[in-house]
Amino acid sequence: MRDAVAAELALAAFWSAYAAARYRPFRFLLRHPIRTLRAMRDVRALPVLEAAPSSSVGGRALAATLTGRGFLRTPLAWNGPAVLDIPAEPGAYRAGRRRQTLRRKLNAAQRRGLTTRPVLDAAERTALLARADLAEQNHPDATYRVERPANHDLLDHDLWLVVEDADGDTLLLCVVPTDGAWAVLRYFRTLGSGPAHSDARYLGTAALVDELAARGVRWLVDTEHPGRQTNGLRHFQRMIGFRYARIRLRTTTPELASAA
Repeated sequence: MRDAVAAELALAAFWSAYAAARYRPFRFLLRHPIRTLRAMRDVRALPVLEAAPSSSVGGRALAATLTGRGFLRTPLAWNGPAVLDIPAEPGAYRAGRRRQTLRRKLNAAQRRGLTTRPVLDAAERTALLARADLAEQNHPDATYRVERPANHDLLDHDLWLVVEDADGDTLLLCVVPTDGAWAVLRYFRTLGSGPAHSDARYLGTAALVDELAARGVRWLVDTEHPGRQTNGLRHFQRMIGFRYARIRLRTTTPELASAA
């Protein structure tokens, strides 16, 4: 039986090579059939988590994420999406040798005077949504630029966090649907670029994990298929603890059962 840790590392290398090649899936498969078959084997060796999306707004967002089509038109849940384990206790995420880089970045953010807070006011959420759309349309890096952002659904979800600088300007917006033990990383983007925005990603991550832990969430899944992630995003996520895992859907809903 393939070792799960070795399989996960090999799969990360496969997706990095896939992203760097910039081929369409079937062309990559034709050029690298053996490597693709090995990657499929590695997916089968990943740890398996179970999710039973509810009929709530958060549950529907979770189900839509896990059944979304990815590599070779297969559901994301089959492909081993990036998942972050959420500790049972707020604050525990920062502990341990593996979080040394995170703690260093958090210290840097605090020296800059960066802070986090929830966004509860509906009018402020609407204004932030408009600003986020504008930031995507005008992102200085074409890789992350989105001509027509589709973020209207963000207003349906209740967990909004921002990272602000010492002057109160918003550097990062995070919106996360939750459903029982699961949460979906629906939106996590900086509203600009620069060293402070980079540090804001780490501070925002730590604040989000603490909030999810307090809510009893145990897993945070990314909406992006591994093959569609940029290697920069992949590197950041792995640094903060995301790993690949298969997700088995437990549901009696016909349209979801076909993806389980």
